[in-house]
Amino acid sequence: MKKVTFLIVDDSPMWRKVIRRFIEEKLNGKIIAEAKDGVEAVKLYKRFKPDVVTMDIEMPKLDGISAMEEILKFDKSATVIIISSKGEEDVVRRALLKGAKDFIVKDLEIEKWSKRFDNVIKEFEKKNSKKSVFANVKNYINRLKRQ
Repeated sequence: MKKVTFLIVDDSPMWRKVIRRFIEEKLNGKIIAEAKDGVEAVKLYKRFKPDVVTMDIEMPKLDGISAMEEILKFDKSATVIIISSKGEEDVVRRALLKGAKDFIVKDLEIEKWSKRFDNVIKEFEKKNSKKSVFANVKNYINRLKRQ
């Protein structure tokens, strides 16, 4: 089975390391890129098209919610999980309304992150399995038409 690919976006090198370690050790995921600001995140998303993006909110050049909006304009099916120290209700609500699949507060115990990530990854895999079934049916029909 293919490993889920991740783009980690955070201006803190320490937090990028924490998130990378969590993804690699607890989720058996594959990190394909890391960004230190929102502008870099959008560029790297367009280049690599990762399965999941982890996004901080407060960053230089372009904040995380604006970067997420840019990514979702490019790919409306993008999966973004916000991981931020900003856990106020209005910030969480705004991020989720703008398209984040989940919101994790950085001070939440790392072990509790697993459940949050599992839910998002299951949703991602379910969405992709439907796409692949549809693609297989479509290919089959096209082959029949050519005969």
